[in-house]
Amino acid sequence: MRLPVSPMNLDLTEKIVALLTEHPVSEITVETEGFRVHVVRPLGAVQLPAQAAEVPEEPSETPAADVLPEFLSLSSPMVGVFYHLTPPLTFAAEIVPGQIVGAIESMKLMNEVTAERGGRITDILIEDGAPVEYGQTLFRLAAL
Repeated sequence: MRLPVSPMNLDLTEKIVALLTEHPVSEITVETEGFRVHVVRPLGAVQLPAQAAEVPEEPSETPAADVLPEFLSLSSPMVGVFYHLTPPLTFAAEIVPGQIVGAIESMKLMNEVTAERGGRITDILIEDGAPVEYGQTLFRLAAL
């Protein structure tokens, strides 16, 4: 619909254009004073305002790997019921590769669970006697 040019229509048009540039919308309908304006544009045509452009990060003095510790997980090698050691492993205990960390009862057989990696325990994610699935994380470790 073509509108006659008037200050009221020009003001409305400017507001619609402002809405479309400020918000990533693909369609808008405005009805006022007996007329209706409907604007449709493909989503691919939506552009972000200039102030939202990405600013490249400045390189930090230390690499990110030095800031955050690396976390590893010890996972269940099979389906069954997990049992902790006696005495159980505790928070901050050091684990070495090959160390027994518990046992899983599966098909009435007890199977030792050994650590594939070493580290310090940061989370114990399974209770004694709880059922476990293959690949379920049992312990989370911080690399030493």
